[in-house]
Amino acid sequence: MNYHSLRRQTLSRYLRSGDRTFDAALVTSPVNVTYMTGFTGEASYLLVTPKNSILISDSRFEVQIHEECPDLGKSGELEMHIRPHTRTVEDATAEVINSLGVKNVMVEGSRISVAELDTLKSYTSKATYIAQSGVIEGFRAVKDVGEIEKIREAVRMAERAFKMFTATLAPTDTEKEMVDALDGYLRRAGAKGSSFPTIVGAGERGALPHAPPTNRRLEESSKLLVDWGADNTYKSDLTRVIRNPFTTTPTRKNKQERTAYHLEEVYRIVLEAQEAALALVRPGAKCSDVDAAARAVIANSKLHNDPKLKLADCFHHGLGHGIGLEIHESPRVRANSTDVLEPGMVITLEPGIYIPGWGGVRIEDDVLVTRDGHSVLSTLPRDLPPKA
Repeated sequence: MNYHSLRRQTLSRYLRSGDRTFDAALVTSPVNVTYMTGFTGEASYLLVTPKNSILISDSRFEVQIHEECPDLGKSGELEMHIRPHTRTVEDATAEVINSLGVKNVMVEGSRISVAELDTLKSYTSKATYIAQSGVIEGFRAVKDVGEIEKIREAVRMAERAFKMFTATLAPTDTEKEMVDALDGYLRRAGAKGSSFPTIVGAGERGALPHAPPTNRRLEESSKLLVDWGADNTYKSDLTRVIRNPFTTTPTRKNKQERTAYHLEEVYRIVLEAQEAALALVRPGAKCSDVDAAARAVIANSKLHNDPKLKLADCFHHGLGHGIGLEIHESPRVRANSTDVLEPGMVITLEPGIYIPGWGGVRIEDDVLVTRDGHSVLSTLPRDLPPKA
């Protein structure tokens, strides 16, 4: 099945729906061009009309376009317009727009710069550009069979990489060295690379949800928070907390990390929060309700050693987000979301508790919304590994 052709047909129908009709849609976001055509290069636009779909690129990518776009040149399918190196993509796009005589052009309001749009306007005096935001992103929220399999492959790559990572840890490894190692294992597992900058937070640095890597050593910490994902064109996104496999007791080297809280207790609360959210994931569920289920577990829990600590204040990000061609996309799973889950959506569920001076616990898995509920795509154990 040619999913890219079906996506362009969906966009063509959108142009003629609603109160306002358009003669064409100009897709300028590289990730949305990929979604619509399969082409993964850059500096290229796609113009879609009810009758034409034209990929506007340059000679650097001509062979790549033929490789990645199987419907290129077929009757009624994708066409290609190659510009010379002396002309800009805006100039070439204007040439196509003028040749087709289109007047009302939908542009991606949040994906095109003011300068790019001004340049187009200067070349196409007869065309009017109307900004619309989130149209293609809305299409992308529900994945087809091919996209789901790509995400499954990205999850498998990430899991293979993580197993290599944990098997090769050394006490003297720094956060920076661990990040570099995991990124390498992702490529060895078949990924193009990491879905996003890999996070390894050692000890109390796990309290930083997006901790940048430092020279903090594993031997100076009792635990690691690891957030990583594989880029398979489509992305995966996982988080696990592991114990330091070499030491579990405070030493002079890890004295920076307060030990007043018990990892097992914090971990149990976060896992219960994720399970409460997961139980609600099904078609028709409000994303805000899924977020609220996890947040309620954390807010209503107390720590034995510090019952006055308000754990609700220690969970300060949304529960999750959609994943696909981008690491963060629709739907948004957070308290103020208006999104509703549909079959084919793939989301993360990643509750966390972050305690300054002690560290953080976040458990993140990738979840497919199915026709009758959900399927957890990630298979790594979610239980805290036992003490050595």
